[in-house]
Amino acid sequence: MFENRVKQLLQAGRAAWGAGLADASEIVAQTTIDTGIDFLWIDLEHRPYEVEAVRWIPLFCRRKSCVAMIRVAGLESHLIKKALDIGASAIMVPQVNSAEEAERAVQYCKYPPEGTRGVSPLWPHFEGVSWSDYLPRANRETLVIVQIETAPGIENLESIAAVPGVDVLFLGPTDTSAALGHIGQIEHPEVQAFLADFPRRVAPSGKAAGITLQSLDECRRAYEQGYRFISCGNVVLSGQVALTSDLGRLRTMESSQGQD
Repeated sequence: MFENRVKQLLQAGRAAWGAGLADASEIVAQTTIDTGIDFLWIDLEHRPYEVEAVRWIPLFCRRKSCVAMIRVAGLESHLIKKALDIGASAIMVPQVNSAEEAERAVQYCKYPPEGTRGVSPLWPHFEGVSWSDYLPRANRETLVIVQIETAPGIENLESIAAVPGVDVLFLGPTDTSAALGHIGQIEHPEVQAFLADFPRRVAPSGKAAGITLQSLDECRRAYEQGYRFISCGNVVLSGQVALTSDLGRLRTMESSQGQD
């Protein structure tokens, strides 16, 4: 219940493979978790809903030893607190620009004396877990991910990576393209060069480099480049691609039979 599978994988030098939750749907969430992912990315930054819309999903994750990672909308203690209190065991903070902001992210995620998180977790009540069992383990299980996706964040990358308590430094390719002056041009040589070099720059800190991608080939390449925290699309997109392909094959078969 308290062992963070992703932390264990990263500490062993292995990759943690995850997927995004396309919408605030319990059915989609459980279907995604059942694929065997190591973490489920629950996005509260760019989705049109708040924490109450996904309140049960972190519990689904815990029951399957999957890490619920909630990306909060910003570096705000109340957003992080609510996400952790419903059962998330990983927090992603977007647009971290400096070591000072990274330190605040860690503080908001951890109980005293390591941080300033207020004490009133909700999820143990629904899982039959006592606070006396959870609270001493909470800081150790919580994974802190900071996103490097702005020009100041890129400039301060090494100092951010050095902050104690940060576990993963994460890139979003689209935001990175914007920060580098090539918005939406992920394949631009400068963007691709930065993406390829990012794990090397993170490595001296002992932290993991993370990224989100869509295709199998992209994920393979990221792993070879040194990324170890990798989000591989979502089941809705994968299902759409598969169904589109299958329908194309079926219609081709139908057309060929009609010509016989």
